[in-house]
Amino acid sequence: MNRSPQRVEVLIPVKTLLVLFAFGLLVALAVVSLGTLLSIFVAAVVALGLDPVVGSMVARGWGRGKASVAVFAALFAAVAALVIVTAGPVWGQITEFVRALPQYWEQLTNSDGFKQLAATGDLDSKVAELLKDLAAGLPDAATALLGIAGGAFGTVLSLVTLTFLALFLLMERPTITDWLFGFSTPDVETRWRPVLEESISAVSSSLIGNLAISVVAGTVAGLSAWALGLPFPIVLAVITGFLDLIPQVGATIAAVILTLVALTVSTPAALVMVVIQIIYQQLENYVVYPIVYRRAVELSGFTTIAAVLIAGSILGVVGAILAVPFAAVIKIVLREAGAPRRARMATLRGDEVAPVPAGAVAPDEARAPVDALVDAVPPPA
Repeated sequence: MNRSPQRVEVLIPVKTLLVLFAFGLLVALAVVSLGTLLSIFVAAVVALGLDPVVGSMVARGWGRGKASVAVFAALFAAVAALVIVTAGPVWGQITEFVRALPQYWEQLTNSDGFKQLAATGDLDSKVAELLKDLAAGLPDAATALLGIAGGAFGTVLSLVTLTFLALFLLMERPTITDWLFGFSTPDVETRWRPVLEESISAVSSSLIGNLAISVVAGTVAGLSAWALGLPFPIVLAVITGFLDLIPQVGATIAAVILTLVALTVSTPAALVMVVIQIIYQQLENYVVYPIVYRRAVELSGFTTIAAVLIAGSILGVVGAILAVPFAAVIKIVLREAGAPRRARMATLRGDEVAPVPAGAVAPDEARAPVDALVDAVPPPA
């Protein structure tokens, strides 16, 4: 006996379709405006990183807006001083090289090898052809220079916009937090507001600590390069400082660059630089990191490297720099989200007190680097 196949009807409510349509629209908008979203994301990270500093200044009698502007002014002054200190020696070396070019050309043309090459390789005709091609390519080169100038102007404009966006977020952070918690119940706010404040402290402590460690690394590299007679010691110090912002990986890359530059001076200089970098990296990992961070961010080596690789593959260098603070935030949130279950499991096992997570840090201890940073800031008159 044959049975007719049963019909299965799938009913999708209109509300579900609208939700799916809205979600797809949000995804499309996110893809289209990905660059803008990344700028907002970076501005939010900068604002959160500076928030405990501003909060400590507010507790000492500063107004929120005045403290935010003062912090950004100090940050801008530090960056400007770094650019001036770095650009001066580099520009001096470039001008010296340009002035010495005629002497280098005369030495080259008077050498026996150059005379033999000019006699056998028809060098005059090749130089004439090269100059002709160069003249023909001048319009394209001018267009490329205009494109580079336009790109540089766009970059400066983006940096200015990012700065003001971070400044306004920093000034309005408490207002935004209160507005968001206004949609939650009192018990939810009581539970998660301390988590938010601890996460902000973790982001700030890790960013400030990472910057301090990079300054130390750049100073060591610059002094070592100067003592060994390497060219551009200030530039090498700045490169090392920027690369050291990338946890675990950046210091190794900087050490390789320093060693290669030292090889241009002499092999003993390269060997000495290798020894200095190995010793310093050991001191950085086991002495400088614990002193600067003060257990404000406590992640295992595997977690740190995995976070750097994942964030670096998504956001590039910026993601690698921001990987550690956000890994710390995720750890804090997961710790609080799993606290009720851990308490139930501890009760079932008969434990009197639930075990404290390895990364748990008291809020006062997490804020210790920030409080130490603003101790020297006097209250406003």
